[in-house]
Amino acid sequence: MTNTSEYTAQPRMNQAADPLHVRDFHLLVAGLGISLFANLMLRFAMSMWVLDETGSAAAFASILTASILPTILLSPLGGVVADRTNRRTVMVALDALSAATVLVCAAILSVTGFNLAAIAVMQVMLAVLDAMETPTVQAALPQMFRSHGEDVMRRAMAVVNVVNQTSTLVPAVLGGVLYAAVGAMPMMGITIAGFGVAAVAECFIRLGAPERGDDGSASALDDLRAAGRFLICERPHMLHLVLICAALNFLVTGYAEVGFPYMVRTVLGFGSTAYGFAYGFVGASGLFGALVGGRAARSLCMRHFPVAIAVFSLTVLPQTLVMMLPASGELRLVVLTASTCGTMVTIIFSNLIAVPAIQMGCPEDMTGKVMSLALSTSMCAQPLGQIVYGWLYSVCPAGTVLAITFVLAVVMLPLVAHVARQFQGGRPARRAR
Repeated sequence: MTNTSEYTAQPRMNQAADPLHVRDFHLLVAGLGISLFANLMLRFAMSMWVLDETGSAAAFASILTASILPTILLSPLGGVVADRTNRRTVMVALDALSAATVLVCAAILSVTGFNLAAIAVMQVMLAVLDAMETPTVQAALPQMFRSHGEDVMRRAMAVVNVVNQTSTLVPAVLGGVLYAAVGAMPMMGITIAGFGVAAVAECFIRLGAPERGDDGSASALDDLRAAGRFLICERPHMLHLVLICAALNFLVTGYAEVGFPYMVRTVLGFGSTAYGFAYGFVGASGLFGALVGGRAARSLCMRHFPVAIAVFSLTVLPQTLVMMLPASGELRLVVLTASTCGTMVTIIFSNLIAVPAIQMGCPEDMTGKVMSLALSTSMCAQPLGQIVYGWLYSVCPAGTVLAITFVLAVVMLPLVAHVARQFQGGRPARRAR
């Protein structure tokens, strides 16, 4: 393993070279991709197994719901750990623990056979470990690339988004094929190997321990309080940006993740094949947005954030009109799919603007904690969006729900423009005390 005392941020390199073409970033992306791929493929396979054994979609839905609360509560702890410990060590440990979790569950299932409780515990543990790894990766990126500026940070985030989108699309397809071919237990072995390979790859990332802003005696609760003071007192515009991102997550989760399948399957009455194609286009648009965002990184600054939100609101308008006015089911499906694809692209662009701005606005010893608090806030908005929009679609026509979403997005624009102006005139980050 490489001696981390040689590096505190990234290896020395020719400044004329592309900052992203370095071994450490390649290893980080490879470890993240393999870990996400293994996790999501196993999640898909387990869902198929639970459905086959129980015949109840509610059984697995309850497992996913149970994983949300501990994920929200423990994600800030991941940020504290990321700011106290070598981030490479944290990533290695989390992937190793993920492999051990699946191994223990596989051992139990090999003795007892299908066991819903064991699968539930495994899924909750994996969700918690994944939630702790996310702020660690988000804190590692500015440690690697802070000196190169926000343009490089946005490009690095775009690469991470491509990995996230690819790891969301491919495992669903490959997971179904492998599950049908070999079954659930061999897939658990593949997942264990995947987490192991990710951990080994991450061992060779050269990252030193982050700088501490105290003497090391502060508790985890003190760290989180310091991060809260930093957001509320020193960088309120950064807190406002975090809340805007959570509000966007609320809207997109509600109208897209809940509303899109509901409108396609229930309101319009299309079958699973048509929905599968439509969902595939929406997923591919996220990958496309991440690829284009990486190319356009230099243009994605905070002054364009209000434009991105305005375009997001405009992607909702065609759906509102086509669901309110007389139109054929086929036309409505095309408009819903195309507009939701546009939504995915604009949200990817919005994230590529907002996330690096938050990362670059944090001092070294605050990045992990602030990003974990931002993640927890957005995660809280997700089930709220699902609940509220599930209720709205049950009591209101789909066109009315879409119209409400459009109005809410437009109402956000003055606040978004105000926050964007504050970031453009903001001060350089300093350490909270």
